[in-house]
Amino acid sequence: MNKKLNANFVKVVNILSDGEYHDGTTMGEKLQMTRSAVWKFIKKLESNNIRIDSIKGKGYALLEPLVLLDVNKIKKNVTSENVEFSIFENIDSTNEYLKSLKIKSVRNANSIKICLSEQQSHGRGRLNREWYSPFGKNVYLSCLYHFQKDVSELSGLSLVVSLAVLKTLKSYGIREHLYVKWPNDILYAGNKISGSLIEIQAETHGECQVIIGIGVNVNMMDDGYNHISQAWTSLQRILNVYVDRSELCARLINNLLVYLRQFDVNGLRAFIDEWKSADCLTNQDVTVKNINETIRGTVTGINDQGHLILQLEDGTLRAFSSGDTSIVKKTS
Repeated sequence: MNKKLNANFVKVVNILSDGEYHDGTTMGEKLQMTRSAVWKFIKKLESNNIRIDSIKGKGYALLEPLVLLDVNKIKKNVTSENVEFSIFENIDSTNEYLKSLKIKSVRNANSIKICLSEQQSHGRGRLNREWYSPFGKNVYLSCLYHFQKDVSELSGLSLVVSLAVLKTLKSYGIREHLYVKWPNDILYAGNKISGSLIEIQAETHGECQVIIGIGVNVNMMDDGYNHISQAWTSLQRILNVYVDRSELCARLINNLLVYLRQFDVNGLRAFIDEWKSADCLTNQDVTVKNINETIRGTVTGINDQGHLILQLEDGTLRAFSSGDTSIVKKTS
């Protein structure tokens, strides 16, 4: 069930965000709610695996930093106009929410729609994999964007989205070990920090709408009971500081919209040099796994459509439009 962020819940978390102890009676008086209502919000936080200490006579204190998404702060720092926001406390999937919107026609859908949530119950990555989405830790963002292109011209979009995410992460001062693994994984020192999922929503003559889902590991320091099956990291792990997710969302949205507009006008060719600098697979021996087969070869780059080019053992070249890539570890 999709649940909007409760304003009083946000106020309680804002009071607790200083890490000090606050008693329920004082918080209730300040926020004009009952002590029981405050207690229910505390229990909600605990049910979402947020660690809280409780001492009789002192009150409640967060044992870890927690600042909820602030849609007003995000709006203030997003430079583009005509952006509509929906923000949730819990949602099945930000992509699915945007897919459910009733769009009268592609031609009239001029606004850009952004959906954010503190948590997802059914977050998805590529190939319908689960995207682990704990409460209040990371960024789960989807964007519904209208392109003046035919769907056949959208090849390579996932690469461009990855470059926008990469630029956003680099804005935090990360200068080394940050790369894109074709087509949409962002890696830091070989550990995944972000991924994206692109779905076509509607198309007409030379126009289409696309939903772009982006997940970024921000303040997640552990994954509970080993929910994640691959090596991963987060911004807080890299920077060793708690990261304001609202500020990150604004930076990400600004970069994403700039890149999408440039892609709409100039296509993938405008990003080839940037891709070459970000790519971690070129000249690497890899395996590409798709539904039917697993192929091994050496990556020579991408073609004009953003497809991965593999040189096979017999010297022939083969292009892949999709698939999972893994670097083959060299044996000593």
